[in-house]
Amino acid sequence: MSIFKGSPYRRQDLEAGGGSRSGGFDDDDDAGEASSGPFDIGGTKHIPIERWRSQMEGADQRKRARLRSPEEDRISELPDEIVVSILSRLTLREAVRTSVLSKPWRYVWTSIPVLNFDANNISSYCYRVLLGDEYNKWVSGVLAQRKGPKASNVVEFRVCYDLDKASSSHIDRWIKFALSNRVHTVELSLSNLFTRPFPDRCYILRHEVLGLSALGSPLKNSSSNMFVGFKSLKTLSLKAVKVDDIAIEYFLSNCPVLERLSLHLNSALRNLKVVKPSPLLRYLEVVSCELLETIEICDTNLVSFTYAGKKPKTMLFKNAPKLVEVSINPYGSIWHARAMFLQLSSCFSQLENLQLTVCQPKLEILGNYILPELKNLKQFILIVERLFNVSLLGFLVMIKNWPNLQRFVLQLNCNGNHWDDSLKEAPRANMREATRYRHPCLKVVEIAGYCNTCDFELFKHIIEIAVLLEKIIIDTHNPNSKPVGYKQLRSGEEQQLRTLVSPGVEFVIL
Repeated sequence: MSIFKGSPYRRQDLEAGGGSRSGGFDDDDDAGEASSGPFDIGGTKHIPIERWRSQMEGADQRKRARLRSPEEDRISELPDEIVVSILSRLTLREAVRTSVLSKPWRYVWTSIPVLNFDANNISSYCYRVLLGDEYNKWVSGVLAQRKGPKASNVVEFRVCYDLDKASSSHIDRWIKFALSNRVHTVELSLSNLFTRPFPDRCYILRHEVLGLSALGSPLKNSSSNMFVGFKSLKTLSLKAVKVDDIAIEYFLSNCPVLERLSLHLNSALRNLKVVKPSPLLRYLEVVSCELLETIEICDTNLVSFTYAGKKPKTMLFKNAPKLVEVSINPYGSIWHARAMFLQLSSCFSQLENLQLTVCQPKLEILGNYILPELKNLKQFILIVERLFNVSLLGFLVMIKNWPNLQRFVLQLNCNGNHWDDSLKEAPRANMREATRYRHPCLKVVEIAGYCNTCDFELFKHIIEIAVLLEKIIIDTHNPNSKPVGYKQLRSGEEQQLRTLVSPGVEFVIL
């Protein structure tokens, strides 16, 4: 039976068209449900052919008029799966609001497969006044409508709001709901982009919630539905959630189709081991896990690895043949990034995409910029927290040993107006000498945050070394603030830059 059966809009359409269920064929559905008509099965009523044709012509006119009517509820005529798909593209609050359209619409929203409780989707005013208790009631109230069969079709469950251990009882129930109903994606983001939670206030994902004992073994009285839920989990993202080594290991060992694991702001994790048991795990992201001491990745099919945080005491990568994408942010200088990157030596021959985030040092040491040969690297993204008047030539030394690099993106984040006169005359002869080479494959270069003479020096060297350059993009906007030097570049320096670029190279200034 359709979820829109008996919609009042259909009755209004009939009345507007001048027809009724017992007076002719307004449409195929009405004809099938009519109690009498021109060809009644009982044969008690006979209508001449001329009158029948007249009725049919009138029915066709009324049907065409309804199709042109702007008040017709055409959405209700769509198949149920299409209506649910449309509602799934709305925010959760917008989808719930459709329940006031009419009685048949009252519970349609309870069939959508995505439950995204993202407070960022709420207007700024509501976001300010919405307290944690109100948010908890909102989530719990919606889940109360998704019991029984309606809960089984949920595939994505997201909670994005500033919550801490004071909301533990609510969050525990939400996690049990998600795992018990075989949800494919679970995301708990309990801290927004502008606040960093105190570790002692973070929500703790206790073993009991997962049906485990303190040592990680299954509890005898745990619901079997909970463990069935692990079998369907494909994406797990936990931010500002304290999860210890035992719980993470249990997820990896008991989620056979897990593809993505993301851990942010986890102050309980100390040893992360990804070894064999999760064959489908492709993407691993570890960010700001401040107490993490060991990362061990062995015998996996991992494709992408992202790490941001202090260098762990031990980073072991062994037999990860499909790892082609790596992103590292050591929260430090190029020296820290280089030291951490060298821990991935077993994967150097297969890397295709590399992203590094570093702080630019005041003192340039050539050896810090020399990285190992990466024969298959195709794209390099370098994000630099830079000083205005410090040379950037060292970063060109980095790509010297990457012969197949095709795209180089340099994002320069100006962190304040730092300027040290003592650095202006610093000798850079050895650095300039190191950048006198020809790159055989570099085709696309993008510099974001371009703003001063040091950047112009970098620009000139790129033009010299990239013999196959096809496109260069200069973005004068500082990603962290307002545009820097934009008017000066457009009015005075653009022509100077263009004179350095060969005619066949596409040159774009943003």
